[in-house]
Amino acid sequence: MDLVALLAIQVLYAIASLALISVGLAIIFGMMRVINLAHGEFLMLGGYAAIVATSHGISIWLSMLVVAPIVGRYHRCGRRANHYPLSLWSHDRHHARDLGP
Repeated sequence: MDLVALLAIQVLYAIASLALISVGLAIIFGMMRVINLAHGEFLMLGGYAAIVATSHGISIWLSMLVVAPIVGRYHRCGRRANHYPLSLWSHDRHHARDLGP
């Protein structure tokens, strides 16, 4: 009976995780009209950097505190370089549409 309850909890957890991911992607696509999967890439980069720092003797809590701002800054610079030109293009396209045929 305990195994069935544990399995049910794990299945509900997996369903909730997939629902949360799909809602997040739907919101991103709805706002930006671009399918953006880079957030997972930066989460994995931060996790990997924290594990590497931990393997060099730094505590996990300290490595998370140090790695998070570094990866966040890296993400911000990449976003400016990649998304800013897209936002300008999108802005011009909407103005052209509003002016009529």
